This record gives sequence, structure tokens and C-alpha cells, in this order.
Amino acid sequence: MALKKIISIGFDLASEDVQHEDINSGISLLDWDIVLFKPALLNRNFYISDHYLGKPALDDEDSPKFKQYCQHWRREIDDAISNGKLVIVFLSELEEVYVATGEKTYSGTGKNRQTTRMVSLTSNYSSIPVELLPVATKGKVVKLLPKGTEYLSAYWKEFSALSFFNVVLSGEKIKPILQTKVGDKTVGAEYRKTEKMVL
Repeated sequence: MALKKIISIGFDLASEDVQHEDINSGISLLDWDIVLFKPALLNRNFYISDHYLGKPALDDEDSPKFKQYCQHWRREIDDAISNGKLVIVFLSELEEVYVATGEKTYSGTGKNRQTTRMVSLTSNYSSIPVELLPVATKGKVVKLLPKGTEYLSAYWKEFSALSFFNVVLSGEKIKPILQTKVGDKTVGAEYRKTEKMVL
């Protein structure tokens, strides 16, 4: 049986069997059987020029680049799933950022004229084509749900003690597979499309 072709996007693995690509590579995911994806850490890939309402803001040059980055990966991940590929998304820290919409408003006249740049709030999770509605939080006590998660049992037996979470999810089209031990908050989920999954 031929080995599965595996690619990681946004992080390295200590394996010669996995090809790594940077999140800015623009690569297609259709050449791979298994895709490991981690949403970008914004401060490593985009220039934070300012802050607005206490959150980072991208300038007029990096705002469209970030939008293109998100559109590219949403499309590629969706295409990969639609064509029978397995995509595993590692839920990194939620990073919200304001991006320029490209619109500006003007007020006043002459020397008193002021230009206001319009911005909208987005996050690194905008690169995922599934509505997850993440809320930033951190924890280490995680449980694997017993039904329908048998495919993760070997992994969970080996690595559950090392597991942690960065977000709580509440999207409607996802099936919870990992939850907080207390409160049953979803911290890992499965999304199916043509019988393949996104975690």
C-alpha cells in the first residue's frame, strides 16, 4: 500500500515523511492525501501598524494581503475536503485584528478636513471554511467524547496528558469530539463533508 502524502501548513513536524509549507506559499492542497493546517499567527506574518479599540490593526498594504490569505485557505481547505482529503486543523490561539475595508469617509472642509479609514474586525480563524465561533480561553483538562471518536482513541491514549486548548467553539455545523471536563464546552470538533472531516 502506498504511503499517504502528508503536508503541514503553518508549522513544522519532526518527520521526513511530512512536507512543510509556509502559510504564505499559496500552494494547492489537492496534491496531498492528508493536510495538517494551523491558522497563521498574525504577528509573524503580517505587519501590525497600529491598534484600534485595544486590538491590533493592519495597514492598507497588509489588509488586502490578509484577506487574500484567508480566501485562499478557505477555498483550498474546502476543495480538499470536497475531493475526499482529510484535513486536520490545529486550533491555535485566537488572534483578532482590524483590517482596512478599502472605504474611507471624509468630514470637514479645507484645513479641518479629516479622513477616516473604515475597518472591520476579523481573526486568524477566518482562514477556516467552517463557522466555529471561537472564544479565546486556555485550559489543559480535556476529555474525549466516548461515541463516534474511536478513530482518535489510540492517539488519545498516548497523548491526552499533553493536550490543551486555546479556544471554545460553538458553531452549529460541527460535531463535538473534545470537551472541557467540567462544563462540557467544545474544544475540538469534527466537520463532515463527503464523509471526510476537519478537526
